[in-house]
Order: sequence, then C-alpha cells, then structure tokens
Amino acid sequence: MSLRTTFKPASIAGVNEGRHTFKMSAPSYNRTDANGTFDGQVNMAGTVGRPAPMAWSFTTSPAIRAIATGKMDCTAGHQQLRYSDSHRGVPVDYHWHSTVPDNLRGKDYTLYGNCTFPVKVKGRAGKANLGFRFNYNLFDGVSRPNRPASDTDPNAAEEASYTSDLQIAYDPA
Repeated sequence: MSLRTTFKPASIAGVNEGRHTFKMSAPSYNRTDANGTFDGQVNMAGTVGRPAPMAWSFTTSPAIRAIATGKMDCTAGHQQLRYSDSHRGVPVDYHWHSTVPDNLRGKDYTLYGNCTFPVKVKGRAGKANLGFRFNYNLFDGVSRPNRPASDTDPNAAEEASYTSDLQIAYDPA
C-alpha cells in the first residue's frame, strides 16, 4: 500500500490501470492488490452479435478497513459510455458492484471508480482517495473486429498489471 501525502482527483486516480480483453475463453477478470479486489465479467456466449453488459465489483482490503475511521463516498464513471454509479455514506467494507450496459465488440473502454473516506494512519488523521481504472474491450471471435489484427489475436497479450491507487491528504498538524 502506497501512502502518499498528496490528493489526486478521481479523473486521474488509478495510475497502474488494469487491462483485459473479454472473450469466450476469458469472460472474467479478477485482481487483488493491497487496497482491494476488482472483478469484471461479460457473458460473451450469450451476447454474440449485440451489445453486452459488463458487470464489475470492487471491495476494499482488510488493510484499508483497518485505517478507515468513517464511511465512504464512491463514484464510478465511464470515459466512452453514458454510465455512472454513486454511493454516499457506505461502510468501508461495502461490496460495490454495478453493470455497464451496451458494450460493443472491438472498442476500447475505460471504467473508473473512486472512493473518499476519513482515515487515521500512525496517529495522523486525513482523507483517503482510493481510485481505480480498468481498460477493457470485447472480442467474441465471431463479430468483425474494428481493431488491428494484433489486438484481436487470441494469443496476443491482453492483460496489463492492475493496481488501485491510494493517496492520503493528512490534516494539518
């Protein structure tokens, strides 16, 4: 867990963005880091030839829960689709989940999420900003790809490391 003393807005939180190509052989994505667990899934077989929903969830880790001193305000959004999800005053152990509708094959997408909440670390109070970004696309092996052949090759590397981003702005002493 990286504890920094700067505050980053949600629009740029989640420096090490996860990446996944959802396809018949890889319909789900699951990664855990020091801050929590992110999951994503698409029913590729059940949506061939039409837009597909991408279900996702995020849960904070025990280490984050241990430093939290109050409830979270969480907001998710999407850079390419009309989608947002917001929860105010939820417990830090809240299992945040939602679904992004209308994902098309062969397009690059970015989902982002951010939660803010009060913390106390080594006796210092502050405000945590926990964010993630998840880049993804869908390839069903049937629909005509709108991407270069290297991007739709099922043997090509389609995942990047995932790390959420925690930053803490400490209260003045």
